[in-house]
Amino acid sequence: MKKSILITGANGQLGSYLAKAYHEEGHRLILLYHIRNERIKVFCGSAEGSYASIDLTSYSELDKRCRSNLWQPDVIVHCAAMRSSDAQPLATTNPQFFQQVFNTNFYGCYNLLRVFLPIMQEKGQGRVIIMGSNVSRSGLKNGCAYSAAKAACVNLVKSAAQEMAKHNVLINTISPAPLDTKLEEEYSGDYLNFRMSYFAEYLKKVPSGKLVGKEEIKRVIDLLSDENLHNLTGQEIFLEGGLL
Repeated sequence: MKKSILITGANGQLGSYLAKAYHEEGHRLILLYHIRNERIKVFCGSAEGSYASIDLTSYSELDKRCRSNLWQPDVIVHCAAMRSSDAQPLATTNPQFFQQVFNTNFYGCYNLLRVFLPIMQEKGQGRVIIMGSNVSRSGLKNGCAYSAAKAACVNLVKSAAQEMAKHNVLINTISPAPLDTKLEEEYSGDYLNFRMSYFAEYLKKVPSGKLVGKEEIKRVIDLLSDENLHNLTGQEIFLEGGLL
């Protein structure tokens, strides 16, 4: 069954992978990105889908664009995120940057749910998958704003899921360990070194000896977006390769 699938952070490595895969499967795509779109414009913008640059932290902008384009997705996959790229311990963080990172992650998630849950409720059907992170339960040294926001999003999902289940709208979080991505395409300088070190430390500890693959993420998303599910909601699903 073909679906209308909305993906945020669609130009990111995970978002663009999902967009390409679902495009090839013939689904109608609604792709939201912040500024850059070079990974997605090659196969989108056709009559079978749309893409738009949107600041998810602006409820009014997202609501206006949704209404003007009559977006009614069957499935939402929220990949957009902003990381604590200053890589500072809490005691030396810049308060303004901490607030920006937290607000971008948390309110981006809130605004997305606030705009689209009423639409899904009216339709009597919907599936929402929020991409979290395993730092929601482990914390992240030198990444307090990001880990705090991800934990807040998880509890937002758990609460909203209880409210929406009777409307056949299921909301879940996937919280993976580090994803198998090309770090050099996203980061540079000290923060690239921080991310590479973090990934290396993870690989020393994880029983599977592997990073989380984008293909594996898609398989879990496919399960969570199945219209035949009724009770799998409000969950945080961890993909950590056996890490305890």
